[in-house]
Amino acid sequence: MNTPLQPIEHLFEKIRHLPAYRVAEVEDFVDFLNERTKPHQSTTAKPKEFDFPLISVDKWPEEPRLNREEMYGNDGR
Repeated sequence: MNTPLQPIEHLFEKIRHLPAYRVAEVEDFVDFLNERTKPHQSTTAKPKEFDFPLISVDKWPEEPRLNREEMYGNDGR
C-alpha cells in the first residue's frame, strides 16, 4: 500500500517532472508570492522629506491688489 505524499513532497514531485524553463517560471512565481506576503511599511511612518531649495523673493503685501494696473502697470492701454 502506498503512503500518500505530504503536500510539499507532492509539489516537489510535480516540479521535478517539469522542463527546466518551467522550473524557472515556478521559481519566479514563488519569489513573487514571497514578495507579496512581506509586511508592508506602516502607513504611520514619517514620509520622506524632500530637499528643495527655498527661494524667498520678498514679503507679501498686507493687502495684495490683484487688478491689472497694480500687477502689470498702466502703459496707456
